[in-house]
Amino acid sequence: MNNINRYRYAVHLAIWMALVGLYVFPALRVNWNSTFGLRYTLVRYFVYGFINFNLFYLLVFHVLTPYAMRKKGLAAALVAATVIGFCGIKYAVGLIWPDEVLQRAIALIGFKKTYFSFWQYFRISLGTGIGVAFAACAYYIFLLWRSGDKSGRRLEIAAAAAHRQYTRMQFSSQLLLRKLKALETVLADEQRRDGEGAEAILQLSELLRYMLYDKAVRLDKAPLEKELHYFDIYLKLHNRLCPGQPVSLHLTGPAEGRYVTPLQLQSAAEQLLARQSAHAPVVLRLDIGADTLALSSAAHTGWRQQFIAWLHRYQADHFKMPVYAAPA
Repeated sequence: MNNINRYRYAVHLAIWMALVGLYVFPALRVNWNSTFGLRYTLVRYFVYGFINFNLFYLLVFHVLTPYAMRKKGLAAALVAATVIGFCGIKYAVGLIWPDEVLQRAIALIGFKKTYFSFWQYFRISLGTGIGVAFAACAYYIFLLWRSGDKSGRRLEIAAAAAHRQYTRMQFSSQLLLRKLKALETVLADEQRRDGEGAEAILQLSELLRYMLYDKAVRLDKAPLEKELHYFDIYLKLHNRLCPGQPVSLHLTGPAEGRYVTPLQLQSAAEQLLARQSAHAPVVLRLDIGADTLALSSAAHTGWRQQFIAWLHRYQADHFKMPVYAAPA
């Protein structure tokens, strides 16, 4: 951004003068062999084109800035004063080349030359200045719109990140409440308190640390191997706290080099387990495809029921999640 601001004047000047050059090129070709004609063209178009550019640049990047702060009256007064001031500058430059600038018409040989007075030339240069001011206002409004559009996109990205953070915190708090409620039963049993209870507390704290503080979760992209590691801890914690609903995981497909959105597996598993009986074993099947993860559940029944469930696996409860080849 600093480099852009550093070369902003030069870039705008190059574009402006290039447009002037394209406009004047036919006149240059005609007057190339005429000393007066060439000087007339260079002074009236290039010198005054340079002056008009400075008026344009000054209006856009300095004079019109109060407009963005809702000070429209001040901006209008500053624009009017600047345009009038440049009318005086143009007349002063015209005194250097009076024949090319201030002469009313090219006098024939033997006729007296007539020149514009200050007020006569002021009206002409004022019209040009007003045209430049309109162009500067239009360009300034465009820059404001583009800047606002970028700010809007940045706000959208920040809002989406805040929403994801809120969703993670909400899921973490819900998981904490459910597991703490189940943990109360374990801690109430003196025989299970020291062994299973302490281990469950460690597993729960490790899960919460991952959900709330891990860098991969904050970046919203986690290696699939890492996500499966914490998903395994989640399943072990569930089996420890809910022995009436033991869960087993069948995994197919390679996990190396893949990335996923964090915590989707835990969230999908919570929903799938809530739909199953709390007093029967549950099988979770995780299929790792080229572009998606598919997590499905089925009750652990006999081989006939398993075969029927396999035939109707696409009608069973399942969740699909995108898989990425590299972190975005």
